[in-house]
Amino acid sequence: MLTIDGRNIDCIQSGEGPAVLFIPGSYSTASAWRQVQRGLAPGRQLVTTSLCGYGSTSDSRTAQDFGMQHEVRVVEALARHIDAPVHLVGHSFGGAVALAAALSGRIDVLSLALFEANPIALIRSHGDGVLYQETLRMSRGFESAVAAGEPDAPSRIIDFWGGAGVYAAMPEPVRAYCRQTSSVNVLDWRTAFGFEVAPADLVALQIPVLLVRGALANPAMVQMTDVMAARLPDVRQVVVEDAGHFLITSHAAQCAALLDSFLP
Repeated sequence: MLTIDGRNIDCIQSGEGPAVLFIPGSYSTASAWRQVQRGLAPGRQLVTTSLCGYGSTSDSRTAQDFGMQHEVRVVEALARHIDAPVHLVGHSFGGAVALAAALSGRIDVLSLALFEANPIALIRSHGDGVLYQETLRMSRGFESAVAAGEPDAPSRIIDFWGGAGVYAAMPEPVRAYCRQTSSVNVLDWRTAFGFEVAPADLVALQIPVLLVRGALANPAMVQMTDVMAARLPDVRQVVVEDAGHFLITSHAAQCAALLDSFLP
């Protein structure tokens, strides 16, 4: 763990070589990437963190100040600690954070690998905007459920991305952690909807991008991924068969193989 300006940031490091920074999604900690990392070939420096409010990473956001810059500062702090150009790897909301960090221009990013990344603003004006509005309604319903003390409010999020019954099938310690961090996830959604990225912004990313989603992905995820694939200049898009949103766990070996073939 790092302590920078009085703020704690999860930082787990192993190996030597080109630096690869792994960013997990909401309701996750650095351990989310463990199985994927175990499947990678040696010869890289692997650095893993947790986002604001998860694991040991302090949350600098409030209900009034929840901009994406709070998450990007975590990535910036780790990049300064690494003191070398980095390859960013992100899952779900962590993928949106990785994208935001790369677009910020304040970090020397060599490549992006995005697994079911969800920069929601990309579909606000795409088509008729129905999937954006559906996602917005779901997130507002979730926030209301958390405020009302609904015990398993996280199921609204987990099953939205993963499919009906995914939350109920999770081990109880995982569900307990989701319940414990529901208020953090409320801020994640506010951060996500406040991340103003447009399809035209993606053209500026003149770096290689690996774009991965599951074949069973939520329709909004499919649309976001397709928008990114159409606008990113140097992109490799992969659909993992029989995989859903949590593919970095359910299909860890396939995800590791994709990273091995993409990263130097």
